[in-house]
Amino acid sequence: MTRVRTRQIRSDDELQLFFDRLALDYRDQHGDSEKLLRYRLSVIRHLIGETSRHTLLEIGCGTGIHLYALADQFERLIGTDFSPGMIEQAKAILARRADGDKITVAVDRAEHLATISDAAVDVVLCVGAFEHMTGQAAVLGQVRRVLKPRGSFVCLTPNGDYVWYRRCAPLLGVETRHLSSDRFVTLPLIHELLTGAGLELSDSGHWTFIPRGDVGPALSLFLTTMDWVGRCTGLPAFRGGLYFKAVKPGAPSL
Repeated sequence: MTRVRTRQIRSDDELQLFFDRLALDYRDQHGDSEKLLRYRLSVIRHLIGETSRHTLLEIGCGTGIHLYALADQFERLIGTDFSPGMIEQAKAILARRADGDKITVAVDRAEHLATISDAAVDVVLCVGAFEHMTGQAAVLGQVRRVLKPRGSFVCLTPNGDYVWYRRCAPLLGVETRHLSSDRFVTLPLIHELLTGAGLELSDSGHWTFIPRGDVGPALSLFLTTMDWVGRCTGLPAFRGGLYFKAVKPGAPSL
């Protein structure tokens, strides 16, 4: 049986080292990677909608799998990650791409975004990384700073109100966090964080995230069935993923 063992993180250096090591063999742990990527991209494209598509910034971009898949929809794309190992792998992929001249990646913490100018991007994207960011309020403050007026922040993250995380796993004595610093957010917490950052929530909902790679076959089937019930009944506590879109107030740039 696959079991998550929560790794104790005592410093930013330990956190960076974890992701540097993960970058060497980075792949989706929860199922068919291509199928899951196509599904996530469908959710992302729906949320982006008709937003101006000049510049996209992905924070916590990892090896760039979502960034590169969206390359045909933006004039310029930027990826940042605080892990040098992840950015090294992203650059290796970038070097093999024909459209690499419009894509840049850089080591940069989402809490700082020192490489990004004020009001420089139309869309900020974050997929499966927000839960690992230790300064979530600071991250959203930076998101607001770098977005153009009426620009959008699109985020896919685990659902902190997921009944598996809140009830079932604790009763079974099963750990659910890979890192002690992980923080699964709930929709009320998202409201609070966005309000504090001066961003306006414009859309939210639940997406299919089933942590199959963290459990054995029996529990994987249980979680898959739970997600099906959640989709059919509209019960958010049965859905493993939370998505939201927030907008920076102001008149759009001309």
